[in-house]
Amino acid sequence: MTAGNDGTPENDDPFAYLYRSEGGEQQEPEALQPGTPRTSHHQVTRVGERRPPQQSQSPTGGYGYPQPSPPSSYGAPQPQYGAEPTQQTQQYGAQPYGQPQQSSYEAPPPGGGHRGGHQGGPDTPNRKGLLIAAIAVVAVVAVVIAFAMTNSSGDSGNQADSKQTTSAAASTAPSDQTSSTPSASATPFSSAKVDAATLVLSGGAQTSTEWSGADASGGTYVDHMGTVGAAVTWTVTVPEDGSYTFFISYGNAGADANLTLAINGTPRTDPVNLKNYGNYTAWDKAWSNHTYSWVDLKKGANVLSLTCMPNTNCGVNLDQVWLKQGQVTE
Repeated sequence: MTAGNDGTPENDDPFAYLYRSEGGEQQEPEALQPGTPRTSHHQVTRVGERRPPQQSQSPTGGYGYPQPSPPSSYGAPQPQYGAEPTQQTQQYGAQPYGQPQQSSYEAPPPGGGHRGGHQGGPDTPNRKGLLIAAIAVVAVVAVVIAFAMTNSSGDSGNQADSKQTTSAAASTAPSDQTSSTPSASATPFSSAKVDAATLVLSGGAQTSTEWSGADASGGTYVDHMGTVGAAVTWTVTVPEDGSYTFFISYGNAGADANLTLAINGTPRTDPVNLKNYGNYTAWDKAWSNHTYSWVDLKKGANVLSLTCMPNTNCGVNLDQVWLKQGQVTE
């Protein structure tokens, strides 16, 4: 450019480069035809406004165009489409001089994120809760299986215990069933009352029914015992050796009488007393008398006999006899 006469640069249009051709020389404006409006082949762009690149324009822009952003550093996060530009994506030189340089690190969003740089959002599922739920399901299944196995083993154990108990009971049970039943000796032996008229009579003893009131069958009793040598003999079987009581019921309406007792052929020295305990005078009223003697017998059959000895009052009527185990009075 050259200075004019008025001291101003010639052609001081600051946008003259827009009108120059590729050769660098300024083209003369075309003469306007009368009646034709003037049109410009160039579009005016405001300072600082960015225009889309044209094939004829330089990719680096020109004076008044925004400078391209410098390449981002390796590994830095790229801004998303439509997001506000971060400090790293702002134009070069936008940071005021003297201001402290801000760090390029951005805190993760409140929603949290995953490893690998992927940022989670509100729609990201809570994997921690899902993991806890899965563990709870597995624990419940394990408890159910353990409970089923425990019941199965418990039933098997109960069956085994039942079998063992049955086997033990069978092994301890006595082989001889009769041994579990009580023996005859468990209950004291007691014979039935036997009518004296059914015993073996000897020495003048005879049966009679003269006086009524006897307890023997048919009222039949043994009379004529006052004859010396008269005797009655009873053979009785006992379950075991021991002491027994020999009972005699009789009738006596006279003086007290005595008979000699012999056991298995051996006479005893102490006579059997058959007293008139009721002081009866009527023979048909004197059947309530009875007496007893303690005797030692052996297991099995034993012979008991009552005999009238000489010089002895034997005037009695014998009604019944019976035997009880042990030394008793009734």
